[in-house]
Amino acid sequence: MSVEDGNIRRLTAETEPTLVTPVQRGGFGHSRPRILVASDCPSTEALKQDMRRHGFDAWSAPRGRDVLESYQEYDLLLLDTNLPDLDGVSLCQAIRRESDLPIIGFTAADAEVDRVLLLEAGCDDCVEIPYRARELVARIKAVMRRTGTARRAEPAGQEDDAALEFGPLVIDTPRREARLGGRAISLTRKEFDLLHKLAQEPERIFQRQELMSDVWDYPASHRISAQASRTIDTHVSSLRGKLGNSEWIITIRGVGFRFGVPVPEEDTAVSDTGTTGPTRPAGAGGDPLALRRPRLVRVRNANESGPSGSY
Repeated sequence: MSVEDGNIRRLTAETEPTLVTPVQRGGFGHSRPRILVASDCPSTEALKQDMRRHGFDAWSAPRGRDVLESYQEYDLLLLDTNLPDLDGVSLCQAIRRESDLPIIGFTAADAEVDRVLLLEAGCDDCVEIPYRARELVARIKAVMRRTGTARRAEPAGQEDDAALEFGPLVIDTPRREARLGGRAISLTRKEFDLLHKLAQEPERIFQRQELMSDVWDYPASHRISAQASRTIDTHVSSLRGKLGNSEWIITIRGVGFRFGVPVPEEDTAVSDTGTTGPTRPAGAGGDPLALRRPRLVRVRNANESGPSGSY
């Protein structure tokens, strides 16, 4: 790619490529959204400088393997489909299996097939080349608003200045972190948003349509598609795996999901016949979910120290 008067064009085969800046962190601090430019074109440096002038913290990676090693450190990826070691579609698919990182792909104006493949692979948007810099910045901001990335830099309100505790699980809202038994859990942006959404109202059952609207910005007026429904299932399954117990998120068949707390191991007791067995907590007979009703232990300031509660 090459920038000329605010436009970007594909370099000819005769143009000799030059190296771009390797991936690194720093420069402007974390208050500015971080953008990773995946490209080995000489024009990448000019593109990075242009992004920085518009308020972004931009860095670059010349190869697909560099992107895979570092994309989690960034808020958005600008993807050139012609990387030397990995095509853009395969790279996008690999990232989508692990992350909800917003991705914008570059495609030629006449490459409709490339645009379709990138969008099907998980790209949030595609930009035709040549393009105007203002259009690219507008599309970046639109994608970040739609995916919730832009909200990360906004100051949290007082209602968000707290950590939710459910026994061993602590959901730290301001830091967007979750810890289980004192150990940090690596969550994607959408996984955290989904977990936090459910935990804020632990007794409430959330319908799929509501979750897609609030977490994924899915149009509330549109009927949820089968693909959108699978998106929820995929994230719920991933969250259960990372939390180590499926009972943290309860499926209400035909309705949606709600937050749950795994039941501690039942105590054993001696029965009237002299045999031992698990005791049945009172009140569990009429409701199969009674054993898993979540109880918010406490809401505390995120900076408050001290032991977590128990359940």
